[in-house]
Amino acid sequence: MVRAVSTLRRLCFAVLALAAPSLAGCLPYSQNEGEYELTPVEVLRDDCGLLPQVAGNFQLALQISGRVVRADFGVENMQLLGYFLEEGEAFTADGSVANVSTTTNGQECLLDQVRVHLDATTQCPTQFNGQLRLAYDSNGVTSCTCELWVRFEGVQGNTRCEESP
Repeated sequence: MVRAVSTLRRLCFAVLALAAPSLAGCLPYSQNEGEYELTPVEVLRDDCGLLPQVAGNFQLALQISGRVVRADFGVENMQLLGYFLEEGEAFTADGSVANVSTTTNGQECLLDQVRVHLDATTQCPTQFNGQLRLAYDSNGVTSCTCELWVRFEGVQGNTRCEESP
């Protein structure tokens, strides 16, 4: 016996079949996931001479899920969370950690919070350029409160855009 399928059920199947390719998880962004080395190209602000202290930790492990960007950042082992902007090639991410003990200006500091804000634009699948703001916040000692703002290049595996095949 053949069972008739209602018009509504057929319509639902048709909509699902048409929507399936968009639900497959294809990334509309050309930026590769993975490890990136961030190289400062211009210092915009460095209140306490932080750059030499933290530059060795300017690595980023980028993960992309839809529009959501997640990154493990080397400074204070921070996790950043953000998203791709509407135009699709630019993304932003923020993160913070609390109660950090570090040395700033030769002084031991207990920071209330360390914050990072990153804005970047994809140049090619293995490179993005942008600005990063690193802020040390201390309510107790004003000499421990510092900010570092840099323009940077983020490159994956030493493969800059002009070197991509």
